[in-house]
Amino acid sequence: MTPTDREPPGSPTPGLPGTLTRLRGELAQPRGMQRVEALLSADEPAAAVAALSAPELFELVTQVGFADTQELIALATPAQLRGCLDLDGWDRDRLLVDPLKPWLAAVVEVGFEKVGQVWAALDPELRALFVQRHARVVDLSLGEEPDETIERPWYYTTDGYFCLEQTGDEDTNRLVRAVLDDLYRADPALARHTLMAARSEPPTELEEQAYRWRSGRMADLGYVDFHDALELFAPLEPDKVVIGEGTAEDFGQVIDDDAADVAPRALPATIAGEVVARSFLARALERIDDPAEGQRLQTALLVLTNKLLSAARVRPGDLEALRRGAGYAASTVSLGLEVIARGDVARAAAALTSVSLTRLHRVGYTVTLKLARLARGLVVGAVTAGPPAAAVVEALVALRPWMSRELDQPPARGVRPFESQADVRRVAEVLARLTVRIAVAESLGVDLPAIARLPEPRPQLDDHVRTALVRAMAGAVPSPAPLTATELRTFRATAFAPGAATLRDDVAERAHALIARWLDAGGVRGGHDQLPGLLAGWLGDLERAFGPLAAGQEIDGRFVDGVLVAATRS
Repeated sequence: MTPTDREPPGSPTPGLPGTLTRLRGELAQPRGMQRVEALLSADEPAAAVAALSAPELFELVTQVGFADTQELIALATPAQLRGCLDLDGWDRDRLLVDPLKPWLAAVVEVGFEKVGQVWAALDPELRALFVQRHARVVDLSLGEEPDETIERPWYYTTDGYFCLEQTGDEDTNRLVRAVLDDLYRADPALARHTLMAARSEPPTELEEQAYRWRSGRMADLGYVDFHDALELFAPLEPDKVVIGEGTAEDFGQVIDDDAADVAPRALPATIAGEVVARSFLARALERIDDPAEGQRLQTALLVLTNKLLSAARVRPGDLEALRRGAGYAASTVSLGLEVIARGDVARAAAALTSVSLTRLHRVGYTVTLKLARLARGLVVGAVTAGPPAAAVVEALVALRPWMSRELDQPPARGVRPFESQADVRRVAEVLARLTVRIAVAESLGVDLPAIARLPEPRPQLDDHVRTALVRAMAGAVPSPAPLTATELRTFRATAFAPGAATLRDDVAERAHALIARWLDAGGVRGGHDQLPGLLAGWLGDLERAFGPLAAGQEIDGRFVDGVLVAATRS
């Protein structure tokens, strides 16, 4: 093949499915209970279950429920189940024992051998903490005596060494007894070690050490320290990122069999569904036909999502938070990728193979941050700007910039992440128009901060401009002061074509020249491009308000929308 015959970077190889196709194929596989049944009916079900990562197993059990995944848990490896407890049992650096109970109860249902295997895989500190939280341990071998006058359940171990004053509710006490009974059958030495640690070790030190062990494992999945995770939101200008720069994540090879049960092999369906929904990122992924590279990108997306959850300080076991985090991560990466690749899918595929997703995320976030900075200067004026501008500004000035769904087609309530340059352009257009609207009102002497402090109902931003236009078209000096009944009648008689409900042909030209002078007088530059669209809207509002009224009739200002009218005495 000559150099001119070579495929450009990112070109798909004929006959090989791209990463997107493979992701869609995985999403099309059985979900929920159907997937559980498919795993259990495989030729080698134990191997099929062992092929799941801890996050995949956790997601499946959580979605389907413990009652219907008992056989799945029976086949899961101890490291997989430890990974599930890592995901479900902690809130930042605090151990939450209640979420651990269903998992341990499911293990007890399997049998004492499974209890022994899983208990041995848990961190010693976690084992001791679980007992400490539900019982006070009395060491009979040291001559200690239980105070049986205390009206609580007492549990004596089968070796006669220990007695436990149980402090939990009935179900919890029953679970603790079942775990210890099975553990004594499976590994008496391990049972005694757990009880001695629970009796003698300070709970604060146990929790701190258990958190350290768990944090190390979670870091492999992307759940890093909060302050490290904030790297995702460090501004990065697009010109600082170069396709081919060689910063792409390299996760190496999983060698340790124990770690292999936890390491991600494929995106959980919750994340994969969000990735597939992002069009530019999805199209770039379809250009990646190397299975190994596709797998690396899936792992990178999972790690990025988990890092985002760490930055948001949400529990890893919260699947709804995982879905939202995946949506934000995929959207922001897609935006950053589109900016770096200048909208070219082939360049985007090359960027995915050579630029870290963290850097792409930072670029996407930086683009939205620039919009947020513009919006912060418009907050006061946006208070009375109405839809969609008010919602757009409110979404942008949140803790992190969001896009208002009022700009979607069809419009909707709430916010969503930015995911494309088209989103950026739509928001930038709203901000540009809002800037001109505010500038025109301020050029008329309107005190927008004072207006914003008024209780509802209060004048809307464009009411001041329309009011000044009505007064000017009626032949008076332009002013946003409330109109009199005479000015309303004069405007209707002079600004509309005789016998028609439409404005005269020269009104738009006169109004445009007038507002342009207002902007120039106020020292506003660059807003004239927005004037035609804004003016058409303002005049359209006036035509709808005054057109149905008969020329020369008395006009009751209470029933005229869009302008300020002086109160009249009855």
